[in-house]
Amino acid sequence: MFGIGGFELFLILIFGFLIFGPDKLPAIAKTIGRAIAKFRDAQEEMSGQLKKESFMDKDSDEPFKNPLDVLEGAAKDVKKGVKDAQTKVDSATDAVVDAASKVGTSSAGSTIEEDATEHVASFAERKAKYDRERKARKEAEAKAAEQAEREKSEKEEAAARAKENPKNDVSVKKVAEASDDVDTAKEEG
Repeated sequence: MFGIGGFELFLILIFGFLIFGPDKLPAIAKTIGRAIAKFRDAQEEMSGQLKKESFMDKDSDEPFKNPLDVLEGAAKDVKKGVKDAQTKVDSATDAVVDAASKVGTSSAGSTIEEDATEHVASFAERKAKYDRERKARKEAEAKAAEQAEREKSEKEEAAARAKENPKNDVSVKKVAEASDDVDTAKEEG
């Protein structure tokens, strides 16, 4: 062990006995034994990890592989799989479009082929369309809320004026109704 013979080990023990004394020598030996055991465990664990994750192919003529070659091969396999999947999707889409075009036109008057190509829109296009619709909806809601707020403030002003001058209340109501009728006529016309 470590190239130490029996006589040299005996001399080390005698010097340890003289330096540390008979009381502490067993505790020191125990600590050294634990340290050596931990070192061996760590060494075995490390060698196990290296064997597990090594780029070795034991059956090959060339057992050690370049990790970059392994990654490039995996990338080629993935690209091939994606290309095959895209080809299958394209052929399925073409088949659906062909079958739909044989059926005729949809109720809206456009051909089913146009409808099918619309459904094949990319995710980005669908998201952009959804964002536009959402923005328009929010603007319409904001306009409606603003209109409601304006009407509420007009009613509050009319109520305040009516409290100040009760005789003028009837004429204010008639003016408000007439303005509503004019607004309705403008919207319809």
